[in-house]
Amino acid sequence: MPPCSVPHPQALFSLVPLGDNAQAVIDHPANSHLLSNFVEEHRQYVGINIGFHIGSAARYTLATLGRSGADITVDGPSISRIQCSFEVHPDTDAVMLYDQSNSQTTQVFGAGAIPFESGRLRRVVVRHDINHMFRMGGSECDLVRFRLVWHRADFIVKDEVENRVDTPLEARTVDSVPTAAPSGLFTTIQTPVNQQPKIRYKSLVEIGRGTFGEVSKVIDMDTGRIMAVKCVRPPQGGFKPQQQDRLRREIEALYHCTHPHIIEYIHYQELMERVEIFTALKRGNVDYLIEQGVYDGDLAPANKLLDQMLQALDYLAHHRIIHRDVKPANILYTTVHGFDYLYQLTDFGLCNAIDVARSNVGSPIFKAPELLRKTPGREVPQTPKLDIWSLFVTVAYAMDADGYRSKQLDLDEQKIGAALEAARTPDLLPIKDMAETEPYKRPSAAQMLVKWYGGNGLTTPLDQVNDSFPASHTLNNNAYNNNVQPLEPHILGAMPAYSQQDVVMGSHSDITRSPQLGWAQVASANPAQWTTGLGIDAPREGPQWQSGVPNRVTNAIGAQNQYHPLADSKRQATRHQFPGKLASRRR
Repeated sequence: MPPCSVPHPQALFSLVPLGDNAQAVIDHPANSHLLSNFVEEHRQYVGINIGFHIGSAARYTLATLGRSGADITVDGPSISRIQCSFEVHPDTDAVMLYDQSNSQTTQVFGAGAIPFESGRLRRVVVRHDINHMFRMGGSECDLVRFRLVWHRADFIVKDEVENRVDTPLEARTVDSVPTAAPSGLFTTIQTPVNQQPKIRYKSLVEIGRGTFGEVSKVIDMDTGRIMAVKCVRPPQGGFKPQQQDRLRREIEALYHCTHPHIIEYIHYQELMERVEIFTALKRGNVDYLIEQGVYDGDLAPANKLLDQMLQALDYLAHHRIIHRDVKPANILYTTVHGFDYLYQLTDFGLCNAIDVARSNVGSPIFKAPELLRKTPGREVPQTPKLDIWSLFVTVAYAMDADGYRSKQLDLDEQKIGAALEAARTPDLLPIKDMAETEPYKRPSAAQMLVKWYGGNGLTTPLDQVNDSFPASHTLNNNAYNNNVQPLEPHILGAMPAYSQQDVVMGSHSDITRSPQLGWAQVASANPAQWTTGLGIDAPREGPQWQSGVPNRVTNAIGAQNQYHPLADSKRQATRHQFPGKLASRRR
């Protein structure tokens, strides 16, 4: 049978022979139905087409190569019955070469190749720009050699597989798996993060650059997983031993954080010139959504953003973690059902571990006043109220409240003033408490969730959430009396507040030894012992957050202010009752 004039429409690449032994595979009669002509750089070749048109034995197997019973016949006494196979990752569309030989005599080669490595599953990604040559058989793994020439770079595995299964003559058992393929193709390694093998990756594109390094989209060459990696450069003079220890501790703890609105940390690894932190890759960040006008004239997306980020901040605060750089660029999103957004907070803890410009982390526009106004040489007491201010500014900026994005904000007082002006706009008036210049007057994330969202998504136990906002606040522009003694700044400073040394992040032992929270609005007078929820003793163990709490209110932004006095005979004070229903202003 002569070769086809062009590659099969479902072929992804062709195998081009390198040497006589590989040419014998091309000439083998059993392989003739897979041959085609093609042109590369003005030269014509004949190669074996590899793609979804081959009736292989398993759903995600493109083709098997071997001496007997394989899709492509490769003769030779040192060739295994099934020597190797090409598989596709169902989620990332990566193509991977598996060595299935008993003697492990399959290998990739060439400039920049990332070969099979001892101690790992014998699989590796193959692409047009890396691992595009492989060899097999013989004591030196070089009996038969091929080069991969790609015809299609863009394809969606799931669509191709469905079309493939629907072809009657090439139907296969959908749930079958390759006979000798490793079973761990799509499993997550549940090894402690500091004991996992080094991730070998190929950078695909740079997606961001900041103070501490760059962020890139990468593919894990050993699993086919697509991830984001942040390369953190050391401060001038390099990492000090205590900085390295703290960075390890923080990343270890972040790895065990499990919350739907916090990015999944996958791994970190230390190299001579940098530290690499791997996280899940998302569709984009809130900065992009702002550019697309998602929050312009529509309160629903802003309410979703506020709700989900309050849940994330409550989780962090409950476990004594301060983000300290909440801003649109650090809130990632994925689409849900094609039109809704799932937000996740990212990029926290790392700058604290590096400890550059002590207490001066964060983007200036989104910084809390206590950081903007700090006195040189005087350490500012740090609490999660930093993040509450930053989240308010993030929401106001996203909505362009009071023309926020067009204002000149060069001076610190201009930055603070812009937030206060935004807080007086009708849509943001219900959450203006978040924009109090004094941190002790701001509500906690837990209080905001209970007040405006019915407590849905709480991590802080409900009985530890004080049901009153700081005494200086009003809900309907009418002052009300409250017998709660307001905290003074000097009192707050004397409390065991968060410090960079032991609270922004910490190990299991650090957290259990840490003092109780230093602000009265968050915890009850005699809170139960804090649980870390960071799962140090159990891989990926996460805390419990509450969902489905009754009386959920889904719109804080744009809600009508309602004042509900609640008599409390024991405390002889008037409290705010958290509303079960709040009317939403429609646009």
